[in-house]
Amino acid sequence: MRLVIPFILLACSVQAQSFSRNRLTFSGGWADQIGPSYEGESATSIRLTYGYRPYNHVEFEVGVQTALHPGPEIRGASYDFKPDDRYIWIPFGVRFIVPIAEDRFELSTGGGGLYQRYSISNSGSGFGFDPYHAWGGYLVESASVALDHGRHFWLGATPRFFIANGAFHRDRWSTITAEFSVRF
Repeated sequence: MRLVIPFILLACSVQAQSFSRNRLTFSGGWADQIGPSYEGESATSIRLTYGYRPYNHVEFEVGVQTALHPGPEIRGASYDFKPDDRYIWIPFGVRFIVPIAEDRFELSTGGGGLYQRYSISNSGSGFGFDPYHAWGGYLVESASVALDHGRHFWLGATPRFFIANGAFHRDRWSTITAEFSVRF
């Protein structure tokens, strides 16, 4: 009997939360490298993110995002090189959230640190494509709308800006993705 009462109180407090603390987001969209020497270098981007809200207006997030095949095809009289490359970003940071319209619509902004990894399957080709890694930061903004009355399923759009500096690389990327989130 002594264990039943604390268990009931714990179960009641879980239901008393007015917001879902955990968010799992799947997204896909477009990534574009920024800079005058990178005209036209863009790629398909996919992302998976986990967010935890200790408070209603603050969320800590970590995720993994990739840009698939961003390198340009290099052609010459006797060669045609198509790099099988990809960027992998691991951003970690904080978001500040503003719920609107009875918590059914949200705007958020945030940022944090970033680990970037560039990899290529066919390196050593002599065209200057070599794997490397870099550290940096990111900025994010988002708008999301709840799809159900329980506010468990959300649809949104998110632009992001990545800055990463390695030993010989200065990468700047802009991404925009459509997102589907599950909150629990």
